Amino acid sequence: MATAAGEGVVELQRRLLGGYQLLQTLVGIRLRTVTDPESVRHLTWLSDVTAAVELISRRVTVDGPLDFGGYLEDVAAFWTRACGGRPVRLDVRGHTALLPDSHLLPLAIITHELISNACRHAFTDGRRGSIAVAFSRAVGGVSLVVRDSGIGAETLEPGEGLALVRGLVEHLGGSMSVETAPGQGVGVRIRIALEPSPIH
Repeated sequence: MATAAGEGVVELQRRLLGGYQLLQTLVGIRLRTVTDPESVRHLTWLSDVTAAVELISRRVTVDGPLDFGGYLEDVAAFWTRACGGRPVRLDVRGHTALLPDSHLLPLAIITHELISNACRHAFTDGRRGSIAVAFSRAVGGVSLVVRDSGIGAETLEPGEGLALVRGLVEHLGGSMSVETAPGQGVGVRIRIALEPSPIH
């Protein structure tokens, strides 16, 4: 019985992953023919979110909580390919931390959104640089820091990307701070509190 149940979960996971891959393919096909900048931006965002969900789903099993630090290895590989051909280095460091299911997808989307913003906007005109992602356990919770060495700004306008990240952080009951300066890149620091013993 247990074996049959496990096989059923594996089959369900396979079908879900196939669905995510199909959605990314469909978005890619649309992106080939769409020329309107707003449509391209929204479709690209949809592709990124789908990729985040697919990557986290590949790591989810019936055996227990997911190690978010391990998941970041997949994120590093994905964005290294996405930035391929550009002089942008991605450095991801994730400590082992088991997260409750309620935090997995929001944190996955937050991470993808911040890396996407850095990859697409921080290094204009072929600028060389790096994106550093650090995920670690902190007192009472976890910490996520995404920092780039890109163009930076005097002040950072709260665009849709950061607004989405801030909304998800608030949804998780966390806090977020942003640091930037001209020529000094952008750094985003997020703290998410966890229950003392969220995993049993």
